Amino acid sequence: MKWLTLEQIKQQLRIEPGFTAEDTLLEMYGESAEDTVLNYLNRSYQNVVETYGKIPMDVVHATLMLVDASYQHRSPASPQNMYYVLYGFDAKIKPYMRLTSQDVGDVQSVPLGSDVKIAFTADLPDGLLLKDIDFNGKVINADAKDNVLNFTKADCIMIGDGADYVVLVDTTELGIGSLLLKLTVHIPDTDYERGYRKEVININPKIQVTG
Repeated sequence: MKWLTLEQIKQQLRIEPGFTAEDTLLEMYGESAEDTVLNYLNRSYQNVVETYGKIPMDVVHATLMLVDASYQHRSPASPQNMYYVLYGFDAKIKPYMRLTSQDVGDVQSVPLGSDVKIAFTADLPDGLLLKDIDFNGKVINADAKDNVLNFTKADCIMIGDGADYVVLVDTTELGIGSLLLKLTVHIPDTDYERGYRKEVININPKIQVTG
């Protein structure tokens, strides 16, 4: 297994460490779950580690959820049980899915009710990266500008060295249209009473519809 351990799997399944009769089966479930997650992320193991520095805990948890489902439901599960597993799995995995290489910008017409992953960066002074500062932002439907979703840095996932971030948006509240992103960054500056100055930046983000 690439990131799960047999000990983690047994803890997830509440199996005593000394019970070894199913170890081979558990390792098979673990390897299968890892392969499923990597396929879902559209990434290799090496790419995940290079991008995030390690396997994110949400990804580990989602993988264990798949192992648990395989172990508990060795025959086909009920639709209700499978819905619960897939709902929780999606919520943890989607922020880490690989973006497409196409820069869609502000011309993409996004389907209503889809989950959209938006990647963004900002050109900051003094060699600063987004990870070094506080920021918040808003996603705006350019075709219905009263439709706005606000987000904070805490709602985002850092990518790589911290120059880029991703935010996951449910477009149900935004409606159908082209998405714009405005970012308010807090630049450290001792000339200001609060120790920083605010700048609003219009971003041409990379957009991927994920569901």
